Amino acid sequence: MSFLTSVRTGSRRVLPSSYTLPSISTFHTSTPRCGLKESDKNRDDLPSHYETQKDQQLKSQKTGTAKWNSDLASNSEADVKADRGEVDSSDKAFQELQQKTKQIPEQK
Repeated sequence: MSFLTSVRTGSRRVLPSSYTLPSISTFHTSTPRCGLKESDKNRDDLPSHYETQKDQQLKSQKTGTAKWNSDLASNSEADVKADRGEVDSSDKAFQELQQKTKQIPEQK
């Protein structure tokens, strides 16, 4: 009877089971850009612009009048600062924006 077990085992067909692999994202690369802001794409003199801004920031630090400069920050850093309410209200751009948007509710 011992030969029957070996025959049964050897004649059994094994169906290949299909395995589903999880979808794996491939490795992506992008070209490096020398810009801090995502919106600064079309400027030709970005390195010199950032150097002048950085030099001005260093000079103002030495005199003790340094402030946060939105030109040196990325868009996401500026958004986080605005969300936290840390926007300097004496900033010219902020006051101009207030003047522009002050009349919008009255127009509707």
